[in-house]
Amino acid sequence: MEATGAKLMGNGVEKPVSRDDLIHFIRSVVSSNGKQQETDPFYVLDLGAIRALVNTRSHKLPMVQPFYAVKCNPNPAFLKEMAALGTGFDCASLAEIETILSLGVSPDRIVFANTCKPESHIKYAAEVGVNLTTFDSKCELEKMKRWHPKCALLIRIKVPETSGATFKFGSKFGALPDEIVPLLRAAQEAKLQLNGVSFHIGSRAINFQAFEDAIQVAKTTFDTAALLGLPKMHTLTSAVASQRVRNLPKPPPP
Repeated sequence: MEATGAKLMGNGVEKPVSRDDLIHFIRSVVSSNGKQQETDPFYVLDLGAIRALVNTRSHKLPMVQPFYAVKCNPNPAFLKEMAALGTGFDCASLAEIETILSLGVSPDRIVFANTCKPESHIKYAAEVGVNLTTFDSKCELEKMKRWHPKCALLIRIKVPETSGATFKFGSKFGALPDEIVPLLRAAQEAKLQLNGVSFHIGSRAINFQAFEDAIQVAKTTFDTAALLGLPKMHTLTSAVASQRVRNLPKPPPP
């Protein structure tokens, strides 16, 4: 029998299983579900693989705090596992925030990553203590000042579309280069806390040089904020990987 990395729990003990045993187990689960036929499509979620990936990421990128985008896969078992592993969550709506909070996750592990939020959702975020969100317009700043003035902000910027991504978001989200200074000034005048910058290189990217291009634009935004006299920003987020980098280390000397 061909060995696999899968393990099954039996009597409280994890045991390695063969490929044939795993297929037999999957079929038994499918057949026990009266609403599903064996020929119907389904998927298998290996929580062990998730744990391994998260642990590897934490080891390789200790300065990066991952935030999982709930919309990618809201399966309850998956979200519960991610919560137990200590990851943060990228939520785009009131319903997603409710789902994550119901798992016992602290609100400070949630980014409200939506640049155009309904007022009712902003009010809810304020009530439950979700205090970090994205914006890319003066309209959103006005809503935040009115309904959640204590919320820290991440300015989402439009970056060069050099990733070859299947789904590009520059036409929908992100402040254009000539909009950045007016938005920074508007946040400053509104006395809102600006923590950093957010960007998205697009989904299904094939050219990861795009990250360097995007980070360069983000650096310019950080520098501009400093020139305008804003408090020092410390957070850079990449929505494509749902990750947040804090206290970026200085590069080593050449």
